[in-house]
Amino acid sequence: MVEFHRPDGERLNIEIIKYQAGDLSRNATPDRHRHNFHSIFFVLGGESRQEVDFQDYQLLKNQVMLIPQGAIHWEKEMKSLQGYTVLFKDDFFSIHQQQLLYGLLRYAIAQRKLLISLDEEYAEVIELYFSLLMKEQAAFENQNQTFILQNLMLALLNSLEGLVQSLPENNSFLSYRRPFQRFMELVDNSFTQQNKLDYYAAELNMTKRKLNDTVKRITGQTAANFIINRIMLEAKRELCFNEKTIKEIAFTLGYESQYYFSRVFKNRTGESPEQFRKTYAQ
Repeated sequence: MVEFHRPDGERLNIEIIKYQAGDLSRNATPDRHRHNFHSIFFVLGGESRQEVDFQDYQLLKNQVMLIPQGAIHWEKEMKSLQGYTVLFKDDFFSIHQQQLLYGLLRYAIAQRKLLISLDEEYAEVIELYFSLLMKEQAAFENQNQTFILQNLMLALLNSLEGLVQSLPENNSFLSYRRPFQRFMELVDNSFTQQNKLDYYAAELNMTKRKLNDTVKRITGQTAANFIINRIMLEAKRELCFNEKTIKEIAFTLGYESQYYFSRVFKNRTGESPEQFRKTYAQ
């Protein structure tokens, strides 16, 4: 697990990094690693090839990449990269601010829309936010610095969320946003103990039919499928970055039978847990 650490020793759980073409101080990381913080990349020029949760992405000019906390990440290659990265932890924000923050991050995770392309006009707006964040980070610390950085980050994230929601395929998002976000939060907090749809419907005071309709309108998949996919993503992360046995991982994820877990995993991924671990484990 890669821990959040600011090289300047400041205690703020946020860091803004600027990339310049030809800067050799930041190179592609040599192998996969797991973040205990969120990251947002914004590319102004050049390109970067990255792997997030075992999927490859090519980042080009005017693109934003969201890397959620807990993801398996690998910066495979950087070519004349120009842009920014902001790293931050949940507790940089207040509880209320975290709820606003999770709107974009949880939606991006659910939809696997980790890469956002911007037009020139929107890119200028996003660049301004990063520039202001960089400037405020470099400023002499004062009693308002945290407040300013928090609100700049929320403005940045709300701008990106507004862009994602405006895409034609997301026309159902606004109507179903609140119940869907409650469902995602509940899944994140409960998926290792609960994988039955009845539990989630009861906790959300919804019928199973209504819950399925809500999730399907936003993600294109059933609520039950969404839950299993979340479990399988965590299974992949555990297999890649954990020395636990398959049986221990299965038990951690709520499966009493290793064999049933292995069967579900293979049906979902096309590989057995042992094969997946051999492919990806460092």
